[in-house]
Amino acid sequence: MFGRIVSAIMAAAVMTISPVHKTSHVPEGWLVWHSYTDYSAMDSSLYYMEPNGKIRTIEGDYVHAMNGSFGPAPDKVTFMAIDTAADEWDIFIYNAIDESVVNMTEHSGFRNEDPKWSPDGKSIVFKRGKWNSNINDFQYDLAILDVQTRNVTMLTDDISEEAMPCFSADGKYIYYAGYKNGLGSIYRMELSNGKRRVIYSESGVNAYYPVVRGKDLYFTKWLSKTDHHDQLMRFDGRKTVSLPFNKADCDFSDICPVEGDSYIYSSTLHGDYDLYYYNGREAVSLIKVNSERNELGADFYSLS
Repeated sequence: MFGRIVSAIMAAAVMTISPVHKTSHVPEGWLVWHSYTDYSAMDSSLYYMEPNGKIRTIEGDYVHAMNGSFGPAPDKVTFMAIDTAADEWDIFIYNAIDESVVNMTEHSGFRNEDPKWSPDGKSIVFKRGKWNSNINDFQYDLAILDVQTRNVTMLTDDISEEAMPCFSADGKYIYYAGYKNGLGSIYRMELSNGKRRVIYSESGVNAYYPVVRGKDLYFTKWLSKTDHHDQLMRFDGRKTVSLPFNKADCDFSDICPVEGDSYIYSSTLHGDYDLYYYNGREAVSLIKVNSERNELGADFYSLS
């Protein structure tokens, strides 16, 4: 199924990190992110930076690694990549202590993507795709993986796509992007009973990639139905507001809350996607990780 994709990825070169922008203070902690020349090139690599600034490439028997997510401690990272033997998207866990990588959904026969840890570190929520001949396309639903047993429990079974799930801070809910007619809205599912609620939906506008920190929900959406520049938003339970660093003439995506009103995110402010840190007053480029490629999908674990 993915044979041609994997062949192209295997021929891709490993990235050499070379700074291209000005820098300022980087938050003290651990950082994980991915980088590629272009998504269609399928040459993404995943990186892990320690508080001392040392950067590792997370490598294994896979290609096109991306979307890393820290667990309850910085020594465990889950991510998605294409297993080279099975030729399928799978969910992996990286152990930073011994630098081992384990495929948690090996030879499942499905597409397994968009992993995020539960607050207690015992499970991972993700989206699972299967071919549906009735619609002549993949059907994507939400699933939970038990980290200890590797058992998978399906949460949904819908023709419409559900993607990019994440847990609420208390572990009682799953936030996700639900798609209808190609446009996403932000939903919340109660795990105890499966009840769903629309958190954000705007006519003609795509909203996706929810991220939770405490009681706040963050997500990406188009500026308007006629302007498809991505903007980053915050929902505090009552109202949705645009984050202060958004600009209408470029894209902002992949929000990673750090603390207070500070964030790491990706933006095309200077052309390709780079990582930026907003400290509550100004945004600075992260020279340690930015390059001539596209840097996206950051997650941060604070040393404090």
